[in-house]
Amino acid sequence: MNILIPAICTALWSQVALAQVVGTSFGFASGTTGGGSAQPAAPSDIAELTTWLADSTPRVILIDKTFDFRGSLGTTTTQVCEDSVVGACPGGSSAGQYSIQSTCTTGTWVTKTYDNAGIQGLPVGSNKSIVGVGSSGVIMGRGLQLSGDVSNVIIQNILITDINPQFIWGGDALSLEGCDKVWIDHCKFSLIGRQMISTGYAAAGHVTISNNEFDGVTSWSASCNGEHYWTMLLYGLKDYYTLTGNYIHDCSGRGPHIGTTYDASVILFHSYNNLYENSAGHAFDVDATSYLLIEANSFSNWSQPMTPGSATNGGHVFDVAASSNTGTCSSYLGRSCIENDFVSSGAWQSLSDTAVLSTLASYKEYLPTPVPASAVSASVKSFAGTGKLTVAAAATAAATARACSG
Repeated sequence: MNILIPAICTALWSQVALAQVVGTSFGFASGTTGGGSAQPAAPSDIAELTTWLADSTPRVILIDKTFDFRGSLGTTTTQVCEDSVVGACPGGSSAGQYSIQSTCTTGTWVTKTYDNAGIQGLPVGSNKSIVGVGSSGVIMGRGLQLSGDVSNVIIQNILITDINPQFIWGGDALSLEGCDKVWIDHCKFSLIGRQMISTGYAAAGHVTISNNEFDGVTSWSASCNGEHYWTMLLYGLKDYYTLTGNYIHDCSGRGPHIGTTYDASVILFHSYNNLYENSAGHAFDVDATSYLLIEANSFSNWSQPMTPGSATNGGHVFDVAASSNTGTCSSYLGRSCIENDFVSSGAWQSLSDTAVLSTLASYKEYLPTPVPASAVSASVKSFAGTGKLTVAAAATAAATARACSG
């Protein structure tokens, strides 16, 4: 190393610190510290990023450019299914999605090519902070996979995009299965083949999903309407979710789907201050053994805020649809709940299952008090997604991190 480098590094490490995680984890992921005080460093290429993500070393990994994985693991040309639902969209303004699967009982086989990187998520180890720098942090063509007892991970200010968007089963943006303590903050997800966030059957543990943009605008729509369907699929074995401050738009389904009848999953879920905008499909879809408190969210031009069959299969929902049930929360949570807001949106199921409140009463410290739903639209649009964090001298910090770690 050049003898001048140590002096330069010493002078600039204070700027590097500014490129670390902004804010502190909260909600059910409270206490998540990621890489903590590890020296921030920016990987030089996709090979180094892959290694750093997967190893056992606590790290603050700076994503300061586009890491494009498309083509890095080759492609596969094979038969995929095109059926009346997910194939071509007759008369529609967008194409459908093809399905990568072993059977095609309702359609026809067609030959297509997909990218192998998309269906193989990047393994992420414990004690990692993965932080985008300014508006420059992009991971393209491959998602992140947290599995096998991984814990204490922060993913902040990253755009994850272009993962086989033509193909159902083409890959997830974030996959959480067999993990705990995960904070997903100020990210953006777009042009994803399957789920933007998927938690599988094993426990995802304590997860906070905050201030992200779920951008469903696509040319390959399973719903044939230019909207992405596969938004969030949250199964989990014993999971706790905080969903807040997110901008979920042009997504026609699973915003989120919660719970499953396939295993003994038990899910506690607090949704507040999210903005749902522009959808011809559904947002909440609630299945068995889940307990949801849904309050102070804003729905604008959303066809179906909750599926009609929600909470009829063993799920429990307390949604705050009218002032008449805001006060019910007080005796359980020590505060009133706050109404959701609906503008040019479909009918909302008014569900007031107090089993939700009695279950969540033991977790009051993880249930922040929302702001009124009337303030949600403006605040979410100005704050959710990437490039919204103030990180002074971030570009210089990333360059310094790379030079000083070399």
